[in-house]
Amino acid sequence: MPPRILIAYATKHETTREIAEFIAGTLEEEGVETEARPVDAVESLAGFDMVVIGSPIYMGKILKEAKTFVARFADDLQKRQVEAFAVGMSCKDLTEENRRKVQEAMAPITDRVQVRGELGMFAGRMNPSFVPVLGRFMKYDEAKTEDARDWEAVRGWARVLAERCAVAAV
Repeated sequence: MPPRILIAYATKHETTREIAEFIAGTLEEEGVETEARPVDAVESLAGFDMVVIGSPIYMGKILKEAKTFVARFADDLQKRQVEAFAVGMSCKDLTEENRRKVQEAMAPITDRVQVRGELGMFAGRMNPSFVPVLGRFMKYDEAKTEDARDWEAVRGWARVLAERCAVAAV
């Protein structure tokens, strides 16, 4: 039976959803059956061999929904291969300090369950209206959005996941 992967993601402004769906599409191209779902829509991990957890980072923290997902399914996650990725503008320039900050932000996941591979760290998309204080006073203006996503980096990370999943299935 071919391996199945669940990509469970938290998202606030849909950027993480878009990255999760791109990862799922890349895995499907590699022949891996994959589903991408918001963490709040996951009712069970039954039937999945690997779970990939994704969350954006805001102000140095992952979303509460991602933490709740990990707490809710902690026992089931311990029985599966788990991978994780973070999305944030701090990932745009992955200096050693920025990598450390991303790893600290992801600690509510990585301290609770064993993440087997290297964390995916992907730059996101930023619009001034996303900033809590500014967002109250500014209308969403797509023209002011900085999209720093590196789709080739995301594709490369997903392909490594596909390889690890294939090896785990043997």
